Amino acid sequence: MVKNIGQLEEHAFFLLFMITVIVVYWHAVWGILDKIESYVVFHTNMSKADYHIMTILLVILIIGIFPKILQKF
Repeated sequence: MVKNIGQLEEHAFFLLFMITVIVVYWHAVWGILDKIESYVVFHTNMSKADYHIMTILLVILIIGIFPKILQKF
């Protein structure tokens, strides 16, 4: 429970800080995956649609192997 306005501002600052960290992390991961996609598509003559389908299948496979991942959500 928040006891004073200073504590509320501290929580708001922490929330904004964590959101910023998540956005920066997401941006980095997106950039790396984009580079991997470009590399795989160029060197294997695979279409981007096939790459995306294989990515979806990989995620489904990981969830099939580790179903407890879904319990974390």
